[in-house]
Amino acid sequence: MERREFIESTLALAAAAPGAAKQPLASRDSVTGATAEVTIERPATDKPHAGKVLASIAPHSDDHSILSGGTIAKLIAEGYTGYLIRTSNDEKDSYDLTPGQTIAANEADTEGMAKVLGIKQVFNLGYRNHRMDDVSRVEMRARLIFLIRLLKIDTILSYDPWGHYEENPDHYVTAQCVEAACWMAAGHLDFPEHFAAGLKPHAVGEKYYYARGPQLVNRVVDVSGTIDVKMAAIRANRTMLSNMVRQARDELKRRGLVLPELEGDLDTAINAFANLRFRAGTARRGEPYGLKYGEPFHYIGPDTSLDTYIKEHAVKI
Repeated sequence: MERREFIESTLALAAAAPGAAKQPLASRDSVTGATAEVTIERPATDKPHAGKVLASIAPHSDDHSILSGGTIAKLIAEGYTGYLIRTSNDEKDSYDLTPGQTIAANEADTEGMAKVLGIKQVFNLGYRNHRMDDVSRVEMRARLIFLIRLLKIDTILSYDPWGHYEENPDHYVTAQCVEAACWMAAGHLDFPEHFAAGLKPHAVGEKYYYARGPQLVNRVVDVSGTIDVKMAAIRANRTMLSNMVRQARDELKRRGLVLPELEGDLDTAINAFANLRFRAGTARRGEPYGLKYGEPFHYIGPDTSLDTYIKEHAVKI
């Protein structure tokens, strides 16, 4: 996840983050003007999700940990079995490695990051990094439908297919394929050959969508109890974090500046960078909602429009 804002905001890394203004529990999309009520999802003390399955689906290894790592860890602690699906090969995210070396290093880092989060298994789809707009979306969608049915996924965390101003094709292509796959996996006429292999149609009941740009947020997850797991998962992406730190150093040097926290031993610099960028960022996202640390989402839950009618009128067979 080589993001332009990491470099553009380098000069502000050492500064204290300005306190966000207190806001009511409502969110406004700055592009469309739409508003939504915001639900605060707090940690459960027991395991209300025992038996359920989640999948984090994103193109790049660090997307999972940076944008939803606290929520993944929280849900797994509450009983979910977790899977991680990485759609790209991350060949473009290192500082001084060849593409082949970068692929191998990031694949190893992905396994380490997943282990920190408590993920049961990782699936690497292996599409070329930064080239997914050249990938057959029908093919990617078909692979995701297969995994949704195979793993019986109840809940998905991924990029918002309707997020605004997303410049990375890997992000919006993955997001659109995930959205369509969640819908089509429940159909009995889509890929019927799956059923000959013993699979069945399967509906995804919940989606937690995140975005890097403006988004209509309607749920913020309190990750105060899992922030340390999130940070450990972020640091497990050492190849990518090393790239971010070294690029930040280079940009500062071009401006005739140096940030002491980012100098010296690389591991120490990575830890400082992660805290300045990602721990502080998670705190800023939670502050408007009275949370020490928060992760915002556009949440789409199961269709409950007929539940009351069914409860009142349905009869047992």
